Amino acid sequence: MLFDERALTPSFGYVFDPKWLDPFESIVSILWKLARMNRLSGQAITTQLAKSDIDPYEGVAACRSEVDLCRLHLTLGLPLKLVWDSVLPDALQATAGNHFRYCRKCLCRGYHSVVHQVGTNKCCPVHGDPLEIACRTCGAKVPYRLNVALLDAPYRCGNCGHLYGASPPVLPRNKRPFNKKARIAITRLRWSYFAYF
Repeated sequence: MLFDERALTPSFGYVFDPKWLDPFESIVSILWKLARMNRLSGQAITTQLAKSDIDPYEGVAACRSEVDLCRLHLTLGLPLKLVWDSVLPDALQATAGNHFRYCRKCLCRGYHSVVHQVGTNKCCPVHGDPLEIACRTCGAKVPYRLNVALLDAPYRCGNCGHLYGASPPVLPRNKRPFNKKARIAITRLRWSYFAYF
């Protein structure tokens, strides 16, 4: 497969199925699936995310004012609302942690939610486990920015390479959807934070 990296469009097609996504999946999780299933570099993806030219190693904040949501919507063929919901509203950016926050069990199934990033949320709405912000192996914290370092290390620490979860995530095409209880928990928490955005 050949890519025009300036346009993030495939010469012969690429693989991305909206069925791989669970409710309120974060932009990071969506882009990890795109990169993983198509063997794309973080640099190829990062340069296409911003509304203006950026340094892909610096990246952009994962918020609506900095990410070109319309381009992602058109490129990935996802509904605009789904792409819109995958990034934090700018008004919530101040409450969001500066670092990537995650649930180990969610990452094992290849999922990261935008609600994991809301600063007042301390536990995973699905599993009830405390959210983590540092690698258990090396202690490194990753800034929550869409950059090469984060996108080149799907589901693992960009510093030491160890998985954030206890096991490698299943491939998106083999993943079972969340059960009804989990979907309700995520949706309720999302609406409690984002009701006015």
